[in-house]
Amino acid sequence: KVCCDKKKELQNRLARVEGHLKKVKEMIDHDAYCIDVITQSLAVQSALRSIDEIILVKHMETCVQDAFTKKKDVAKKIQELTTTLKFMRR
Repeated sequence: KVCCDKKKELQNRLARVEGHLKKVKEMIDHDAYCIDVITQSLAVQSALRSIDEIILVKHMETCVQDAFTKKKDVAKKIQELTTTLKFMRR
């Protein structure tokens, strides 16, 4: 569950990503210069990584911290983080 204090920020960021992604599609539809398309696509990917980082930090500050405090599902949370970090490095 994404914590409420970050929800609006994430929604705003996702709206910007959506706009950039539409721009990439338009550029492809209009045969834009390849490097320009790639540059725009990289901006989308970077913005998505930033969103992932915000969600991950919030998850560690809430869900993971709660698991450690309550000594409940700690191994599961560690495994989730390990798996997620492996995916994020790709």
